Amino acid sequence: MTRQTSMPAPGALRGAALRIGAQARSRPALFYLGLAAIFVIAILANLVWSWAAPGVKDTSLDLAVRMRLSSPAPDPSILIVDIDERSLALEAPEHGRWPWPRSVIAETIAGLSDAGAKSILINLTFSDPDRDHPQDDATFQDVLAHTPNAVLPVTRLNPANDGQSQVAITRFSGAQIHDPAAAARPIAVLAPAFSAAYSRLGFNNLRVDADGAVRRFDPWLNEPAFAFPSLPLRALEAGGIRTGIKAESFPHGMILNWRNKRGGYERRSFADVASDLESGSPARVARYRGRLVILGATAVGLGGVKGTAAAAVMDDNTILATAMDDMKSGTWLRMIPVWATAMLSVLSILGLTAMFIFRVEQRGINALFWVLQSGFIAVTIYCASYTPYLVDISATVLFALSYFAIAKVYTGIHLGAVRGNPTFSNFIQSGGPFLLIGIKDGKDIKRRVRVMVRRMEYRFGIRNVLHVDNLFDRGHALQQQTQGLSFVVMAIAPDDFAAGRTEAEKIALACGLTPQLVDLPAQDSQQDTSRIFKAILGVVSDMV
Repeated sequence: MTRQTSMPAPGALRGAALRIGAQARSRPALFYLGLAAIFVIAILANLVWSWAAPGVKDTSLDLAVRMRLSSPAPDPSILIVDIDERSLALEAPEHGRWPWPRSVIAETIAGLSDAGAKSILINLTFSDPDRDHPQDDATFQDVLAHTPNAVLPVTRLNPANDGQSQVAITRFSGAQIHDPAAAARPIAVLAPAFSAAYSRLGFNNLRVDADGAVRRFDPWLNEPAFAFPSLPLRALEAGGIRTGIKAESFPHGMILNWRNKRGGYERRSFADVASDLESGSPARVARYRGRLVILGATAVGLGGVKGTAAAAVMDDNTILATAMDDMKSGTWLRMIPVWATAMLSVLSILGLTAMFIFRVEQRGINALFWVLQSGFIAVTIYCASYTPYLVDISATVLFALSYFAIAKVYTGIHLGAVRGNPTFSNFIQSGGPFLLIGIKDGKDIKRRVRVMVRRMEYRFGIRNVLHVDNLFDRGHALQQQTQGLSFVVMAIAPDDFAAGRTEAEKIALACGLTPQLVDLPAQDSQQDTSRIFKAILGVVSDMV
């Protein structure tokens, strides 16, 4: 037999709504303060979590980089020599299909060095000897031996394969050894087959996030036994540029500051570079003097591409150029301290809390909230555009928006209950008798009326007091004439009406108000509100 769930009876729903309305009226300040306390605790918990796992959220970083108005200009000394489709086509008649004889690459490296290039980063892998052209390998080895500013890549393979390797990191110069015994053990690497370059190697491993994108770069490859410089860092050192970046400088990776708003790095086809160097023209050769050259491939099937914070697709050479530029000029992105964003979040919550407690006009609260949120976003975009600092205010916006949404719902219930909304109040169902109290504008009228209403709620009961403060909405033709008028309708038991009337008048006078009182006798129809409205209009006619 299937069990069926029945809906609650209308009476139960009605009672729940009335209880919610009564609670909303009774302790509004306590609610806002309690809600603020919960959010402050959440902000502090998020702060602790951020200290445990520092870094910027990937989506926040991508959004800031792509929406920013400007970016650092690419260093004009960096030149990418690109083995592209055009180079393959132009070199094919003489050298055939790829891979070309290594003497072709060697001649260009030697030519660039002779032309005065500061350093030559070779982003190509030559891990195996060319058995068919041993003379070309000998030429390449000789060129590397006589080109001290050329650096080659070494690739760290999966550590699970270390046991199958016969190469230790101590075979290559430049390593910082933390544990000599462990560093002497073999590690799985893909190293070039040319020993002349073993003193000028750098790791070319990229830090790839879970979504396959590159957002950070490791200037050093750090392992428990050793630290080894990256390929761009080694190229800068080969060019005589000291960055001061140490192995421990970026434990969580250097956030790359992409050159995505002010043009890209200069790029020349390998075929054009080879033609320039072979021409012997001083003007054509001079363009390579003092350059930091990155020699790599982007032709289909040769070069690697990755997604980045700045673009969906970017070739590895541009990524290495960006890392080199950031290390050379110190333009990598820095995160502002997490405690600063946490403090900003707390201040936002406390500011909203104060506005709701002091019942700032709803339009004012809405306007100020959206101005603040827009300001947070504007600060983020400005900092990402014109400074090397990244302000991640995503958590601040989320906390403020969540608090604002919850408080707005509560405020709606509170105002509905105060104003006698039938969903949250059964005020009119009492049938009377009623006491109408009219208040005309005066000094500090809004605060005084709020104090009076709170005292009357405490004395006569929350459900027996109706506050009418929205006779005409803003923008209405009659709003200006009735601005500053406020009315309170009270339901008082017939036996206590005279005493209640006197006490209500005393409360109004004690609050510094001059009340105008109108008695409304009991009525048979509990839902007839027309006579209350007529009475209010009568008082309005006397006040205006």
